[in-house]
Amino acid sequence: MNRSTAGRAFALLMAACLLAGALPASAAGTAGDSLVTESWAERWGGELLASAEAEIAPALDEAPEKGRSGEMLTLSDGDMLTLYEGASAVLCSGSASMRVSGTLVNTTAGAAAVSGRMNPQQLYLAAGGSSAVITVSGGARISVWGNTGVTERRVVFTDVPEGTWYYDYVYAAVSAGLIDGVNASQFEPESGFTVAHAVKIAACLNQLYYDGEVSLENDPELWYRSYVDYAVANGIVGGEYASRTPDEMNSAIDRREFAVIFYNALPAYALQAINSVSAVPDVPVGSEGAAEIYALYRAGILTGMNAAGDYQPDTGLRRNEAATIVARMFDENLRIEFEL
Repeated sequence: MNRSTAGRAFALLMAACLLAGALPASAAGTAGDSLVTESWAERWGGELLASAEAEIAPALDEAPEKGRSGEMLTLSDGDMLTLYEGASAVLCSGSASMRVSGTLVNTTAGAAAVSGRMNPQQLYLAAGGSSAVITVSGGARISVWGNTGVTERRVVFTDVPEGTWYYDYVYAAVSAGLIDGVNASQFEPESGFTVAHAVKIAACLNQLYYDGEVSLENDPELWYRSYVDYAVANGIVGGEYASRTPDEMNSAIDRREFAVIFYNALPAYALQAINSVSAVPDVPVGSEGAAEIYALYRAGILTGMNAAGDYQPDTGLRRNEAATIVARMFDENLRIEFEL
């Protein structure tokens, strides 16, 4: 979307809010205001709304055919399109669903959009500090403007059905090359996660963050040794991990140890607080791993296991939970805002 179109969309929304009474009367003026009368404000609002609608409608009609100043994308089943702040999109054909973080404006309808089905031939705009992830079902053509990113779904897991809470996170983590399925068609989302798996992924995440790619590979003699060596050298885990036995490394990891390892996988400035978290009910301040767990809660990476926000630090971790944490650490736009 070019600046003039964005400006007209904003004007349309402001005018609609004015006419609907969403803005306070003082913003529009009052009958007793010597500078701006209420009748003038209402007339101005009506003229602005009519003008904005007249100018935006042709742009929406032409976007699917001409692409306007944007780009036409042809996406396959499971591909994900992310709209970052200021970006916009029109679903020209096919089917897609949206997951909204912050405020996504449907400028065609003149209202805020919510997570769910994406309506065809309507223009969506990500507001400041907001984003949206669009997941394609079957296939779609989407016209986009502004800062966007596409994550291609490289594999199809038969045991990760669309509609599950972890669906987007699994494919985001897999597409980034940070986690794999147990085979070409299965992810086993409910299976447990080991210490060795956690160290491997944390090492890969760290290398991807700093180097932009992952070059680490399995050790031919002991598959996880190269990842442990890297993790120890880069301060992700302590030196004692290098002397752990295979049985210890291949044992199930609990959620406390996982949080500590992954907190150390990224620098503190990559874990900016977006949430106010005064207390995690089952993680007392000062207890083992509490500082790391609280930091990940405040960064929107951990959200708790229930409505109370319990973390259950001494329980095992499932593969779908691990994929979710990995995806949120890698992509800040997947992090969750809440208060606890």
